[in-house]
Amino acid sequence: MALHFAAGMRNGWRPSPAGVAEFAASRPALPPPAPATPVCLQEFIDPQLTAPSAHVSSVCELPGGRLGAAWYAGTREGARDVAVYFATRQPGLGGAWSAPRALVTRSTAAQETFRFVKKVGNPVLFAGANGNLCLLYVSVGFGGWSGSSLNAKQSFDGGKTWSASQRLGLSPFFNVSELVKNGPAPLADGGWVVPIYHETLGKFAELLWLHLRPSGVEAEKSRPFGGRKAFQPALVTLDARRALLLCRAAGSVRRVFQSATEDAGRHWTAAQPIDLPNPDSGLDALRLQDGRLLLAFNDAAAGRETLRLAASGDEGRSWRRLATLAQERRAEFSYPFLLQTSDKLVHLTYTWKRRGIKHVVFNLAWLDARHGDETQ
Repeated sequence: MALHFAAGMRNGWRPSPAGVAEFAASRPALPPPAPATPVCLQEFIDPQLTAPSAHVSSVCELPGGRLGAAWYAGTREGARDVAVYFATRQPGLGGAWSAPRALVTRSTAAQETFRFVKKVGNPVLFAGANGNLCLLYVSVGFGGWSGSSLNAKQSFDGGKTWSASQRLGLSPFFNVSELVKNGPAPLADGGWVVPIYHETLGKFAELLWLHLRPSGVEAEKSRPFGGRKAFQPALVTLDARRALLLCRAAGSVRRVFQSATEDAGRHWTAAQPIDLPNPDSGLDALRLQDGRLLLAFNDAAAGRETLRLAASGDEGRSWRRLATLAQERRAEFSYPFLLQTSDKLVHLTYTWKRRGIKHVVFNLAWLDARHGDETQ
């Protein structure tokens, strides 16, 4: 793939912070597994669908093989009663989710950040190698999502207790319009790089460079490429220096956009559309332990009624559609989040009809059985 880097500060592009580390070494591609029975399980994280509306989920692996999940729910998106919820699940295919508990409400966010908070949303949960957890979430003091700020909470006991919210200072100009949707990638120095995005005066992708300290979170942001055609990125690392950003469409070209780096995120190619549609809807991607890339996306130029998986065996140069996870006319299945756990199972959470958060877990045998059959 040829590299065409943005130059200087043109189009608002900002280089990555000086001295950023390489990506943590990716796990080497594993040999094909022994034949296994295809397995796929679908369930709701909150089977009671307690809240009238739920949206924007994330999931991570906790110590001992447990899962942790975060999402926001309330009477509707942006309502004053919306809270960020957290639940855990026991290991294995037969595990059960715990009852959800609220981690952040608009009241607690206001108390902890010493600012007026109108609404909260978009939580991203991730775990470090030591098992400590970090929750990033969005708060809004005025206007819509374009007036948002990013906040962080940490847990040092597997999610039992949490630190007070820390509002991340990312801009001297009102420090607003920073949002998050997809998970981070670890860096070789113990830090993280999180794909984030901006929505004021144009939509575009950004990167958040984080270091988690017991005393708080250190954060700095950069803009990987210029223009306003693509935003809400998913980050996939290929090795210590190479990575891809797969982005939601922001303009008239309704396709998934892709950008690449060959120097650990210091420079990125201009974002270009690939041969998969995007109806201005969230997506996510990851590198499987066998080396393939997996993408979850709404497979249409308009609407969010079809949620599908696609895979790439050549590091994103071409994609092949696999399984359809959900499809129903005029329904919404959106905002997928992907994770592969240490037991090689793949987990996907997504918004189901804005009513609940669906959790899908499958093995690679099930994924391989879907090759060439995108209607399964």
